[in-house]
Amino acid sequence: MMIRHNTIKKWAGTFIPMLFIVTQANAQIGFGVQSPVNPVEIKTDAGNVIVDNTGKVGVMVATPKVAIDLRSGTNGSMALGNTDKTADQAGAGALRYVASPAIGVKGYLEFSDGTNWVSFYPKGKPRILVMAKKTTQDTYLFESTVPSEIGTKSGIVQRRSSYLTNWTEVFDSDSGVPTSNFTPATGEFVAPRAGVYFATFTFALQASQVNTGGNNQTEAIWEVRNPAGTITQRVKTNNGYASDTGGNTVPVGSACTVSVYLNKGDKLRPFTWITVGFDGTVSLFDVSGSGVYNALTIVEQ
Repeated sequence: MMIRHNTIKKWAGTFIPMLFIVTQANAQIGFGVQSPVNPVEIKTDAGNVIVDNTGKVGVMVATPKVAIDLRSGTNGSMALGNTDKTADQAGAGALRYVASPAIGVKGYLEFSDGTNWVSFYPKGKPRILVMAKKTTQDTYLFESTVPSEIGTKSGIVQRRSSYLTNWTEVFDSDSGVPTSNFTPATGEFVAPRAGVYFATFTFALQASQVNTGGNNQTEAIWEVRNPAGTITQRVKTNNGYASDTGGNTVPVGSACTVSVYLNKGDKLRPFTWITVGFDGTVSLFDVSGSGVYNALTIVEQ
């Protein structure tokens, strides 16, 4: 019995080291591959999927150059789904596909910066879109020969420059993602990036007599200021009216449409200058129909 026991010990002492040697020599795992040269190789009808010695994955790519390399030249696409995780939960660098259609967009990709989900903007699609309407009488008189007049007003003071303020925002988005590029309280839009923007606004005043003499007009004006506040452009539309309507009342208003190039941080803002009443008197907006006559739209081209 002693001889048999010693024989088993010798056999075990020889076999176990050999087992480790064989395991190390065959660290490569192959599925459908007889002699894999990478740690993992899987044979498919389309080509091999491999994991190389550095941990890179190649899908039909023999020498992957990044963590996951799909550049096989034929079917290198990758599919992503949506997630209900926050950008913080998903972590910086995470990707997701948002299928919810936006204006002119059927879906788009977003990446996490660790705090927010940030959109990849679809090429050739509308991007920035702002829509607002005005149902208040609020304005801000900012140019006058009488300094004490500067400030907030109700209605438009004749022969003074006044910003149209306190809009009701209908839409403010970037490829379907809500943004805050437009400030309804001031009526000011700030360009988030350089580009051409199509902008239009209209306003209508309550019907009244026009009887101030000559040069009766309403001006709708878009103003562009750079980030430092310097005026770089003013584009206006001028509508003239009869010098005297007698006892008759007429609707009065104007509109201005422009395509302007804005640098990142430039500010676009609507204002008006009118003379259809006596100097210093006030004209009120026609806010009937929920402000349908007083509207603003900005679209990135």
